[in-house]
Amino acid sequence: MTIQEGSERLAKALLLPINPALIIVLGIYTTVWGAWVLNPWSDLFSRAELYSVMAHMAPEWAWGAFAIFCGSLIIYGAVKRSYGPLVRGAIAGGGHWFLIALCYFLGDIGSTGGITSLTFAIYAALVGLNIKINFKDNKKMPRREPL
Repeated sequence: MTIQEGSERLAKALLLPINPALIIVLGIYTTVWGAWVLNPWSDLFSRAELYSVMAHMAPEWAWGAFAIFCGSLIIYGAVKRSYGPLVRGAIAGGGHWFLIALCYFLGDIGSTGGITSLTFAIYAALVGLNIKINFKDNKKMPRREPL
């Protein structure tokens, strides 16, 4: 298989309808991240240089609350298989993770946190794009029969 054939197969595979369970992982991770930032036993932003840019933009509770909101919207849309909340959640989650990646890179370029956050931003964008492509006409994700 050539590189071109491999990339064409990958592109086709990425455009197939996505499994809702994979979408829920994004929602759960985003919600857990937000809850961790909101935790009362640690002042996370003052403990690491990585969070310095984020601390200047908004308080810790705002970052955590927004993450929980985005994650909850993604989970709700995936469980209900509803087009609107899924697309809005994926867009908000993608923006959220991209902004975090940017802040992490500006706060500490040597940290892997920026790479991880950028991965989740790309993942959220792919989820949003996949849903827009595959479910825009019926606005409802098809139910899958168990194996």
